[in-house]
Amino acid sequence: MLRGLALDHYYTNLKNRPAAVPFEQVCNATRNYFEGPEYKRSILQQWNAANLRSVIEKNTGKSTLDCLQLLIKDLRHLQHGLDLNLRTDEFLHNKLITAY
Repeated sequence: MLRGLALDHYYTNLKNRPAAVPFEQVCNATRNYFEGPEYKRSILQQWNAANLRSVIEKNTGKSTLDCLQLLIKDLRHLQHGLDLNLRTDEFLHNKLITAY
């Protein structure tokens, strides 16, 4: 079952393809849309833009510690979308230091 962006992608880009298109090709097109080079560049841009100051500005009223926890949570989430060689603890550690 598809939901959210995957469902939108199907109806926008894949639904009107001929029925003879192999299922494997439809799966690959969907995978490339969400995990391809454009997706990875987008995730890397979000990763590079993340910093503690922007989290604090978006969450006025929360303590700095709470905002730091939100930043770590966001970076951990984004980390899964990075290239495999960037998904290391060292890369995350370096980002946390520069984001602070």
